[in-house]
Amino acid sequence: MFDTRDPDRPSKTFSRSYVAPPLQAHLDGGGTVEEWLAGRTPLASMARISADQLDGEAIGVGRQHKNNTRNAAKHGCAVVLHYEDNNITAAKREVVRPAFVQMVRDLTHGEEEETKIPVHGCIAVERERVWRMPRDFVAFQDALIMNGTGVYIEEQSKLDLVNDDGAIIAALATSGSSEAEVKKIRKRTTRNARDRAEEGKLYGGPRRFGWLGANKETGRPGNKFLNPEERPHMVDQFVMRYEGKSWRSITAEMNRRYVLTARGNKWSEQAVKALVTNPALWGGRVLDGKLVVDEETGEPITGAWETPEEITYEKWLVIMQGVEANRLHRGMVPAKEKKAQDEPRGKRYKYSGFLRCGRYNELDEVCYSKLNGNKGSGNNKDHYRCGDPNCKGISRQSEAVDIYLEGLTLAYLDKHFTGTIAVSVPWRGKEKLKSLQSQRKAVKNSVADGEADWSDVHDLLLRLNRNIKTLEEEEKEHARKESERNLLRGWSRGKWETFDFEQKQRAIGQVISSVIVMPIPQGVSDKAPFDPTLLKVVWRKESKSEAKQPSEDQGDGTVPIAA
Repeated sequence: MFDTRDPDRPSKTFSRSYVAPPLQAHLDGGGTVEEWLAGRTPLASMARISADQLDGEAIGVGRQHKNNTRNAAKHGCAVVLHYEDNNITAAKREVVRPAFVQMVRDLTHGEEEETKIPVHGCIAVERERVWRMPRDFVAFQDALIMNGTGVYIEEQSKLDLVNDDGAIIAALATSGSSEAEVKKIRKRTTRNARDRAEEGKLYGGPRRFGWLGANKETGRPGNKFLNPEERPHMVDQFVMRYEGKSWRSITAEMNRRYVLTARGNKWSEQAVKALVTNPALWGGRVLDGKLVVDEETGEPITGAWETPEEITYEKWLVIMQGVEANRLHRGMVPAKEKKAQDEPRGKRYKYSGFLRCGRYNELDEVCYSKLNGNKGSGNNKDHYRCGDPNCKGISRQSEAVDIYLEGLTLAYLDKHFTGTIAVSVPWRGKEKLKSLQSQRKAVKNSVADGEADWSDVHDLLLRLNRNIKTLEEEEKEHARKESERNLLRGWSRGKWETFDFEQKQRAIGQVISSVIVMPIPQGVSDKAPFDPTLLKVVWRKESKSEAKQPSEDQGDGTVPIAA
């Protein structure tokens, strides 16, 4: 099972899979999957939302799972697994949907990879929750065929995708689900946005900070009228930057005021930059990174929404001269040339990302922001530093921190991983792949022997080749994960010396959850010798239980500093 949510950085965009709550409750009570199913066909519930605009944690996909569970029962089936891609579109080829990919793999093998819970089909409230691109439909259909059952329920209708004669594919090619139609809709949307911008009409997207949102009851359009509560904070951000304040100090000031963004989050430097550099503040509009201007006069076109009189186009131009970020230059500053591919990278810091700030910030909260490596200048040596705008910051010399923490890491690995043996988990699709390869060989031999014509087996060979390629790619991914899982097994100090930078960071990440860096006590000079007691290491408990046999002493997780 997997879950891409990050507790430290909450987001509506995530993918996850988990055992259906009713089944999980039965298992927790000591029951078995077979008892709970009682002859019912086990299905996967696939839920997806392109844009999660509901308040609360994944309400939309939760509703889909609820409907899927109810509809499955009408066909003598039961939902055993939930797969969900939240706030993820299915209409863009470049967008990866982790839950869909994992569900297809599990359907292919007829079981969930980790729990081994059987799964013989899928149910969704509508097919667009599962696929929109023909490519995804083909992958889904192949998985159902290789599963051997091919159960697919859409809302309350049971569809036979295994024996589909091409009708659904034909529908994909002529309906709004086709790739060509998706591209056409995208072009139409882009063209409409450009037309609206050139006409100075309202921005039709999500509510901007500083403006009121749409209200259907009163007929108020969104992003037209200034929000009297947010207006002064929006103006202050612009004015502070115009007067030379840093992005960091502006961000800190907004958070000190407990002002939230339009999405209800704390301000970050990037959010402040996005607001201040947005020409909408004085009535302008940007398309494709450039200001929308009148073709005849060359002057910016102003939109039909309210703007603060304190913010002007001329002042905005002054601010934009100091904006170098390509994503925010708004067509005012030429994009910097990319660095040559062979240009050497700067120094990388081994424990960057693991260190967390333990100081109380100006919001009277433990900061807990990440400390990142910084190159020293002048008399200052390379150091790790907290970059949170609401924190006075914590800094430690990177060399001293790395030496100390590496010693702890190695001592921990010596204690918990020495003598362990690499255990390889067989790939679950080995026999299925071998069977498909045998089928392909038999088909080719039948043609070579004159028992069948190429025209008769053409479609079958295409499907076999596609399925074999899919399984071969999965086998490679399994081998990569096995290598990662066994990275620390068979541990010795000599193994550490053979690791490259990425391998060392992965090894650290497998045993260390975080390192809290405490502030230097009052009365102690900042130039005092490095104090290792101010680093509080949080070890990953599961690492110990996986490394040692159950009969061995697990210890309390504390280790001595390596010599």
